[in-house]
Amino acid sequence: MRVLIAHSFYRVPGGEDSYVRTQARLLAARHDVELLGPVNDELSRPEAMHRLVYSGPVRRAVEAAIDRFRPDVIHVHNLYPALGPAVHLAARRRGVPLAMTVHNLRLRCPNGLMFTEGELCRRCERGVYAHAALHRCFPTRAQGAAYAGALWLHRFPMRVESAVSAFLSPSRFMAGRLAEWGIPPEKIEVVRSCVPAAPDPGRAPGEYGLYLGRLSNEKGVDVLLPALAAAGDPPFRIAGSGPAAGRLREMAGELGLTRTTFLGLVDRGTVAELLAGSRYVVTPSIAEENLPLSVLEAMSAGRPVIASRRGGLPELVEDGRGLTVEPGDVRSLAGAIRRLGGDEALCRSLGAAARRFVEEELSEAVHLERLEAAYAGLTATA
Repeated sequence: MRVLIAHSFYRVPGGEDSYVRTQARLLAARHDVELLGPVNDELSRPEAMHRLVYSGPVRRAVEAAIDRFRPDVIHVHNLYPALGPAVHLAARRRGVPLAMTVHNLRLRCPNGLMFTEGELCRRCERGVYAHAALHRCFPTRAQGAAYAGALWLHRFPMRVESAVSAFLSPSRFMAGRLAEWGIPPEKIEVVRSCVPAAPDPGRAPGEYGLYLGRLSNEKGVDVLLPALAAAGDPPFRIAGSGPAAGRLREMAGELGLTRTTFLGLVDRGTVAELLAGSRYVVTPSIAEENLPLSVLEAMSAGRPVIASRRGGLPELVEDGRGLTVEPGDVRSLAGAIRRLGGDEALCRSLGAAARRFVEEELSEAVHLERLEAAYAGLTATA
């Protein structure tokens, strides 16, 4: 099978970029694969704005890639801003089946989070995208206006969603949201991402808790810090960077958290070392996460996860694979932290269940088979 993967790589790499590279590597072992992967420019540049809305040269470049490579299926991930609607329009013109992995909520939300000004938000869901310019959804109103205009144009006049043959959802949560948006059920399929199994899963629980991820408002780290204080200042490490980093460091100092260490942005090797030495991982998001790579990595390492009951997080830690807490609830989170901090047997049992789930449901071999099955269904009806 010949598979063309299209993805606009982010200026600041994250889990989505990592997954796309993994997908390309897995497929290339058994199929012919080409990756169309421009790297996004700063959105304030005029050419980036133009590609976000529509670019004839980009659409023609995608059509040329299709004509040269002759794919059986195209698999698209992030569109914005480097690709815009070009892949959808080119696939429709050339009659090639198009699969789209829905990594975030951008099909109905300009910033992709459905979270703004400190709260969950569904203002734009029905298509009134002007809210993205009226509210603080982006660093600048110009960016909000650009995304608002682009999404309206793509959804209504261009009808780019009609070019998608299959929407691949990394979580049951996202599949349910797609159904709410009127996507036909026969076009929705849950295909979770994958994560390599970490070595030495039998290692005893470590001494510190761990947060891995971006330091921004929607991630709930400003809930985590007071929860750590309420839990008695247990040893804890925070790995990541972002716009809220300075404020969170100040908050930790004000709370007297002498055993919480901010590590800043760390590389993949350091992430593995941190997980190996950790006792548990906390994902306190107050926004609706889909399938965070940090949670999959923790489960792969045999570490229990304390996760908010929001978005796709609960389905990952259900059935004894971790603990869930009310999003934004300091008391609930503090209780879960104290519980895992004082119960090694519970850490072991939850971590072992998490590891089994990774081996049975999230392995690279299982993921490859599910991708191939999805593609086979598309090419059989093309």
